Amino acid sequence: MIGAPDSALSLAGVDGLLSLPDVRSSDLVLIQREGRWPGDDILDGRPVTLTIEVYGRTPEEFSTAWATLTAAFRVGRPELPFRFRFPGIAAGETAFIKARPRKRGGSIDLSFAYGVSTVPIELYATDPKIYAESLRKATVSSRTGAPVFVQRGSVPARPVVEITDAKNPVLRDELTGQTFGVAYTGSFTVDSAAEVVRSSAGGDITGLVTPGSVWPEYEAGNHRLTLVSENTEVDATAVLTWREAWE
Repeated sequence: MIGAPDSALSLAGVDGLLSLPDVRSSDLVLIQREGRWPGDDILDGRPVTLTIEVYGRTPEEFSTAWATLTAAFRVGRPELPFRFRFPGIAAGETAFIKARPRKRGGSIDLSFAYGVSTVPIELYATDPKIYAESLRKATVSSRTGAPVFVQRGSVPARPVVEITDAKNPVLRDELTGQTFGVAYTGSFTVDSAAEVVRSSAGGDITGLVTPGSVWPEYEAGNHRLTLVSENTEVDATAVLTWREAWE
């Protein structure tokens, strides 16, 4: 493992996690006018360069370390999670990108002859976002509400919401005024990202979303949710689950 005690592989630097990936712009050139017509900006993939130092006290140990490195970063593999934890990135929590090796550097010089080599390895993530390793959860009750929670990701969260024992429930963010309602009695699941609602039996009840509803989406910052259910004798609940992400 890179950086483990007595490991022959040491991580000397990481480039590409703090910087923003390239932006693909759809701006249009204005004809016979200065400037451009503004279009949408979309992130391209994220390149991340690892600088790894390879050591070996003997030629055999050095050769083994190089073999381990080349096997771990073999070109042609599918994208795999590259996990990391650095203060200041992803709220200081363990996070990951899904990437695959694209380039490897290195040179045979005097340091190489003495069993030391510095190797830049470029990983490429077709999805540029950095994801938290752990899922976040927030629970709201129709009787007690919920405390303020902080959405830390820079990418708006679109959670999966499990609503239980509710009658025509309305989920509201008191700090933004955003509401989402479903004309249904019982338990169901709201997939905000897919914009689909399914009953506990698996049936598609998306058509029962009430007019004027906004699919649950939470920008970075504070949020306080309330859940209103027409059956006040039963404590309805909503459990939100999402994975924080950063650009």
